[in-house]
Amino acid sequence: MNTRTYTIAGIVLKRSNVGESDRVVTILSKEEGRQVYVAKGVRRTNSSSGSYFEPGNRITAHCVRTKSLPILTQSKLIASGHESKSRSLADIRRISQLLEIFDGVFVAEELETPVFNQIELLHSQALMGTTPIDELRRNVRFLIQLMGFDISQDPKKSLAEELSTILEKPLRSFDFLVVK
Repeated sequence: MNTRTYTIAGIVLKRSNVGESDRVVTILSKEEGRQVYVAKGVRRTNSSSGSYFEPGNRITAHCVRTKSLPILTQSKLIASGHESKSRSLADIRRISQLLEIFDGVFVAEELETPVFNQIELLHSQALMGTTPIDELRRNVRFLIQLMGFDISQDPKKSLAEELSTILEKPLRSFDFLVVK
């Protein structure tokens, strides 16, 4: 078996454009944890997989290890984070905050099954948009506790403040997604 190639299934956390046709994508997967990949040629107008690498999407991807960043060669969309045409700003903010939390908390190492199952649960609840916010908060707290972080149950301290303490920086997605 060739160890240079492998397949992952994960959630796209963020992406940035590089050059004219490439994109650098951060994906959270059970196999690799939070890892950065290069998707070659996905910004071309005739690329069929360019939209797969949008934040919030669940994908399966075939990867090739290189000396620098791994390259995504093939991909398949499992669930889109932007399917619903009636998505409100609150739903978009919820998904954006969740992706920012995932990006800040996880590192490049294999994730344990209970942790990744909780990640998938939170992601699907945020995408559906029907889960009450209190239940989402409880599930985020449970995920943080599963990872070994001490998160208090102090009602005076908001979840965003506690997460900012853990991440050692404030959550940014909340600032520009607030309805004024």
